[in-house]
Amino acid sequence: MFKNIDELIDVNLKLLYTSKSQFMMRINFKDEFGYNLKNTKKFSEILDSKGLVRLESSQGFRCDLTDFGRHVFENGGWMKYISTIQSYTKFNPVADMNSEVEKIKQLFHKKLIITSLVVLVLCFLITLLTIGLLKGF
Repeated sequence: MFKNIDELIDVNLKLLYTSKSQFMMRINFKDEFGYNLKNTKKFSEILDSKGLVRLESSQGFRCDLTDFGRHVFENGGWMKYISTIQSYTKFNPVADMNSEVEKIKQLFHKKLIITSLVVLVLCFLITLLTIGLLKGF
């Protein structure tokens, strides 16, 4: 829907931060050229889902800047935040490896439990067959 969503977020985060009481009506959101943004309802929902604003609960027209949104702006804006997150995930394979190790451990535990259950059932069946054969003698 929005080709340049990150730039739009950066522009409007600045507008929200610099507004007197750090809130805006969603119809006042701007594009990167300063024109009114189209489909502000969807855009405000995107900002809300990212935790940058809190939408008014009744009609969703008023957008209040959250503490997270304030923090992002004060530390360089949305574009810097996105690049920091991307570089962190790019150069931090340890976190990815830890999650893969946990997945492998869980898979191993599942297989171990299933194998144990199969062995238990087989032992029970062998015991029943042995008892049946001994009674027959």
